Amino acid sequence: MPTMTRLMRGTRPSGPIMAERRFESAGGSGPRASIRVRAPVKDSRTGNYKCSVEWVHSGEKELFELWGIDSMQALQLAIRAAGDLVKGAEGDLRWVGSDDGYLGFPRTYPEFLPKALLRKLERMIDRELAAHTRKSEAERKRRQREQTRTRAPRRTPGTRRAKLP
Repeated sequence: MPTMTRLMRGTRPSGPIMAERRFESAGGSGPRASIRVRAPVKDSRTGNYKCSVEWVHSGEKELFELWGIDSMQALQLAIRAAGDLVKGAEGDLRWVGSDDGYLGFPRTYPEFLPKALLRKLERMIDRELAAHTRKSEAERKRRQREQTRTRAPRRTPGTRRAKLP
């Protein structure tokens, strides 16, 4: 089920705009879009927090409400929802200033997953990151060694060049 149908529509923005990301058409021309996350506000009746997300695209503005037990949860849910909303237009948009098509929202995992599965996923990600880091570091050192070998030897202070006859 698409995210937009699961999100609760809002009528009033929660607070001031905290963050905004702008997008342009993947072709480089055409309409722009943006997603805005507003500051969470506490609901006096329930004690829970509401955080609004505004999705401005195709000439329309949509407002969604995300609720959390505290302001941090409301904000996390809002950022996750913003990423899901943008992902629906992934082929048509690109993050302004990005060349590779990445829209700037990392993958997140549902909160309802069992803790054991979340830990397993985190260990897998950590292993892959460590392997990538080791590979990148080895490649950087290899390039450094090649550059050192191809450079002319440096003179150190106090050494003299040999005179040729």
